[in-house]
Amino acid sequence: MIRFLLLTMLLCGLVPVLGDEPQELPKDLAYSDVKTGVVFPARLGKFHKTEIRLNSNAVVGTIIRYEGDRIGCAAHVYIYALSEKPHSISREEFMEHWEKVRAAVLNPKARVEEAESVQKLEFSRNDREYAMREVFSILTKGGGTYYSELLLLPCGDQAVKLRITVPKAEKAAVMEAKDFIREFCKLFFPAKPAEFKPAAETASPVTTQTEP
Repeated sequence: MIRFLLLTMLLCGLVPVLGDEPQELPKDLAYSDVKTGVVFPARLGKFHKTEIRLNSNAVVGTIIRYEGDRIGCAAHVYIYALSEKPHSISREEFMEHWEKVRAAVLNPKARVEEAESVQKLEFSRNDREYAMREVFSILTKGGGTYYSELLLLPCGDQAVKLRITVPKAEKAAVMEAKDFIREFCKLFFPAKPAEFKPAAETASPVTTQTEP
């Protein structure tokens, strides 16, 4: 059970919180984030909130963990600044950071055998409302296959990153992951749904493997 939990955390990109001792908040209540002005409900779709960690280091920021009703389904939300002195994020800075976070997914960790980029999507309504999204197929060294999505959007001087991972073979779990992302986007774009389309910079699927 512990190994499974660690694997799920790894696939979702959860890393140890650095810097000052983080503050943990009640997980069964809605969380109102001061930096973004967004209220994260205790339950979002088929996922329920299990952890909230605040850190005084602006670059580390806030981590919100959700778990699905099905085994092996997890989502992590990261809210953080791109520098120790937060500033409004330009589109250029955002895209540079996007390339870094997607590259981190494609760079297999110890327990990941293969990471493949399946689809790259984008949403852009104006200079303030935009986001990038990418679908990945993950193969673990243990032979498990996972459907994983990465979403990144700017919110003032904060970057908001969502990583959600579910068992690839469970079609219902994959649909629930997509529903979670749709509901998540409504938190940031409440007036009108975010409509994603294939990214303009299309490229052949990228596959990265660990060294034998």
